[in-house]
Amino acid sequence: EHHNDDDDDDDDDGDARSSSPRGTVPPGPMNLMNAASPMKILADLLPPPLDLAVLAQLSPTSPVTPLDRISGIGLLGAWADFGQEDPVSWERYDSISAEKLFKTYAGLTDSLYEEFVSPLLHVLPMTPGYDCSAAAALSCFHVFALQSKGAFDVKWCRGGIAERIFNPWVEKLTSSATADEEGNNNCKVEIRGGARVSSIQRVDETTKNTDHQMKVILDSGEELQCDAVVLAVGGTAMGRLTATSPALQEISNSDKFYDLRGITCVAVRLFLKPDAVVTEHLKGGKYFSTQLPPCYAASMAESPVIVCGADIGTHIPELKETGFCIYDLQRMHDEFAAPNDVAVLEVDFFRADDIANLSSNDADVAEFTLKAVAAALGVPPIDASNVVDVAVVRARNAVSHFNVGSAASSPEKSKLGEGLYICGDWVDRSGHASWSTEKAVVTGKQAALAVSNDLGLNCDPSATKVIPAASDTPQLKALRTVAKTLRSVAPPPGEDSVPPSP
Repeated sequence: EHHNDDDDDDDDDGDARSSSPRGTVPPGPMNLMNAASPMKILADLLPPPLDLAVLAQLSPTSPVTPLDRISGIGLLGAWADFGQEDPVSWERYDSISAEKLFKTYAGLTDSLYEEFVSPLLHVLPMTPGYDCSAAAALSCFHVFALQSKGAFDVKWCRGGIAERIFNPWVEKLTSSATADEEGNNNCKVEIRGGARVSSIQRVDETTKNTDHQMKVILDSGEELQCDAVVLAVGGTAMGRLTATSPALQEISNSDKFYDLRGITCVAVRLFLKPDAVVTEHLKGGKYFSTQLPPCYAASMAESPVIVCGADIGTHIPELKETGFCIYDLQRMHDEFAAPNDVAVLEVDFFRADDIANLSSNDADVAEFTLKAVAAALGVPPIDASNVVDVAVVRARNAVSHFNVGSAASSPEKSKLGEGLYICGDWVDRSGHASWSTEKAVVTGKQAALAVSNDLGLNCDPSATKVIPAASDTPQLKALRTVAKTLRSVAPPPGEDSVPPSP
């Protein structure tokens, strides 16, 4: 996983493209058409991401034509009709697949869908269109293309996430303490690394000898009594916990947690023998040199990050529905900056069950990864003998899967019941218009506020303050007004009740 870093001197331009047509994603900042061109004039009238579809400079070998680009306007009806923070609207669009919305209702051409939309679906919600909720797709695109417009330069973490973010955070938590008026320590944070929760229960009122109302039982058999439990877990973990936790089973509709699915991700870090030639004057990273083979450096000259859709390369069945990102860490991480004893590539695969099951031998996964990277970049594969070391993380069902109808299985708010709270990117779908890590942080703040209010804690208001989502552009506001009027006067026909293409 890669998250934003706070270093203001980090000068990444967020560029992300692949030399393979199927793996091409619009770069940012993009090379836009002439300001006076008809396409540019048309794009100025459209809300994101429809303007990107019109303006994006794709690979020279891309089959996307101007007519294909213009077909993106067909999404206007649904884009204006979908309410990001409207439960009724979310339920309506959650009942159909993204593929059906884009191709059947919006009328996007096959070329535009396969070259532009499909790769985005594979690396943002991390799933193919037929298995992705239309609501999730619109929500995701809304956040990344609209709310992030004007601030889309990506800042990548300049080191390992654990080292740079989580370890300092843990140290800060464990070293913090509050004292009462008499100077007694009232707060101690203890991190149980590697501990696994087997059950969450309520303390039996008839036999309890404590003021606590909840208890958490670990796999080791240890019992932790507490006032409140905050579940910061994914959907599949929630289903597993519910099966063994009476306190969760008493929640209304808790049986729906069993229907939640996850997406498997595989992260592969390759430590390679450095090339004799150091390629310099590259763009887009913290550092501008690499010791990858020159042909690899040339293919990644504009950015240290390459975003690839599914079905890259021929005769690689494991990539049929798997998207992935390639990172040249020599241009991103301080510790690997050239010159170095190794060149370092990281490849993150999404919807990667076949790769996770490929082999328990990391060397086999490394060899497969080299083949996938070569196919994406259109270069000869690096020989496996050049791999000095490899690290593979198989995260099975670890990422939230926003499949069709999944919103009905997700909690609508952060408070589940007395003493039970939850946060995560899959919680409160139609609430705050955010996505991914940001959504998890927002629901975490909401859960913290609920705990504070329920237990009468003196919580710093700034700690739980949630910044409202960015407002719509003037174009989109106008379109939403028209869409709302049309729906009230003449609702769209059909059981899906989705506006047809203009």
